[in-house]
This record gives sequence, C-alpha cells and structure tokens, in this order.
Amino acid sequence: MADATPLSETMVYGPVRSRRLGVSLGVNLLPQRSKICSFDCPYCQCGFNTPRAPGSRWPSPDEVVHSLTRALARLPVLPDWITFSGNGEPTLHPRFAVVVDRVLAVRAEVAVKTRVAILSNGLSAGEQSVRAALMRLDSRIMKLDPGPMERVNGVRDDADRVVTAYRALKPYTVQAMVVRGRDWDGSSDASLAAWLPLLVRADPDAVQLYSLARPPADASVQNVPRERLDEMAIAIRKTLPQCRVEVF
Repeated sequence: MADATPLSETMVYGPVRSRRLGVSLGVNLLPQRSKICSFDCPYCQCGFNTPRAPGSRWPSPDEVVHSLTRALARLPVLPDWITFSGNGEPTLHPRFAVVVDRVLAVRAEVAVKTRVAILSNGLSAGEQSVRAALMRLDSRIMKLDPGPMERVNGVRDDADRVVTAYRALKPYTVQAMVVRGRDWDGSSDASLAAWLPLLVRADPDAVQLYSLARPPADASVQNVPRERLDEMAIAIRKTLPQCRVEVF
C-alpha cells in the first residue's frame, strides 16, 4: 500500500464526500503538521502519532470561526454536515467546549440546515465539560472497534469505562473499523464474541461497520471483505434488535 494520507494543513478542509455523512466540511482542531490522538491506531489514514510540530499550537476559537465562516461563504452549496475530525482527536483541544459553542453559533447564522457532527474515540467523553459539549452536537459518532484494544487502537484502556461514558451520550452512533493485523483479527469469531457484550453495555442507537478505504499507518493492516462485515452486522442486529446497523 501507499503511505498514509497526508495530514490536513488547514483548520477547515473539504468539503469531502463521506461514506457515512454525505457532503461534509471538516474542522481540524489539531496543531498544524501534528498528528495528536489519545489512540494510535495502526489503521489510521493520518499515520501514527507525532510530537507536536515545532512552532505549532492549538488553534484559538476565533481562528476556527474565522476559517469556518470564510469556507462556508465560498461554497456554492452548503454542506450536509460540518464535522469535527482532522489530524487526531478533536476533544483534546484545551478549549473544546468553547470551540463547539462558537461553531454552533456560526451554523445558526449562516448554515442553519447544516448539521454538526464529531468523529471521536471517546476517551474524553467521561469529562463533564467535554460530555456537555458533545451533547450540543447533532451527531456523536464514537469509536468502538472489535479486536484487542491495545492492538487495534494502539493503547490499553478500560473498555468498560469507555462504554459507560458512551451511555451518557445517547442518542449516539458507534463507528467500528474492522481490520486484520499481523497476529490479530478484529473480524474473527472470537473478536466478535468479545465485542458484542461491550456493544450491549454501550447501548448505541446505531452502529456503522466499515473497513479500509485509504492506506493505513501500518501497511500490514488488512481490509476485511464486505461479506464478513455483513455477517457481523447480522450478529449485531440479533443482539441489539433496536439498533440501526449500517455497513459501508
């Protein structure tokens, strides 16, 4: 595979056509030329984590709003979504709650029909200020991948703590990247059997299953066929019949 996708060089990028969100304008809250995340997933299209680039800093709420307002004004058609994503974990921004309030104010002023979402790994979701900010968004798409967490996400954390924090975010969506590594397989029967009880405790309103669409940080990470994703979706629907399950 080719190298991972280059880091976004701007605070606002796109719009891009997302498999899950349609036309989405991305908001990158990370310092420039830096990949900073509380996960370090080998499948990440932005590559592995890096130290903060020399001379870089977290963008101020004013800078984010200025960039977003200019980007929206230049578009001939407003996007379906404004999405917090970018080069790492958006909730790590030290003034995340303030940024959310300012972005929602811009939306209300110039793009009232555009919804605001976040793609997040959820490790900060237990913090009160972060949780309150997340609840002001139109869509919370939170990470919960099948497979051994220390391998598929590059960190060892308490999955029970994460799913407990997620329950406070309802309604929300679980985004699940399903991939295989050198000596682990997120799509295996064993991984699925260990993951389904976590999903039950997390109690999402929707689950989005997908595999690689872009080159990963670790070239040894492999795609999972659509047929296997469909089989996993059937198992989820049987376990959580009230949950909407989509395969991308």
